[in-house]
Amino acid sequence: MVEKIELGKTFYSWYFPEFKKYKHSTTWYIVLFVFVASLLLAALLMGNFLFAVIVIMTTIIVLLQNNKEPIDLEVKITEGGIEIGNKVYPYKDISNFFIIYEPPNVSNLYLELKSKLKARISIPLKEQNPVNIRDTLFLFLEEDVDKSEEPASDFLTRVLKL
Repeated sequence: MVEKIELGKTFYSWYFPEFKKYKHSTTWYIVLFVFVASLLLAALLMGNFLFAVIVIMTTIIVLLQNNKEPIDLEVKITEGGIEIGNKVYPYKDISNFFIIYEPPNVSNLYLELKSKLKARISIPLKEQNPVNIRDTLFLFLEEDVDKSEEPASDFLTRVLKL
């Protein structure tokens, strides 16, 4: 039996989809096919069969992800930590946070974890006021004021509609 951690008072709570689902046009699929075919041709010409396998596996994952429907996760900012779905992140396990708020493209809370296995968590703020969220988290965590732009991985995911 898993013991439920008591997190104390909940300051904020909202729901967000576990990932953003994009609608892809025929052009997007054609560009994907040409890109993947080019990578496979290059891998085969160089004799790098491992790279070819990685390209094929990545393509399959992207296509399968495209057919999956996201589930809504609840996030709670509490006195004891942050709960996302059924996972709890006590404040002691979080290095810092930062918020990138550039509507309509980006409105996310980022948590930098101390664990090297999962270094960063991105949480869409949806309709939450970023100033209120920041002020509350500032009571428990340090803010990384040097981060003023969306992480490159999130930017590429959004622009390429992955």
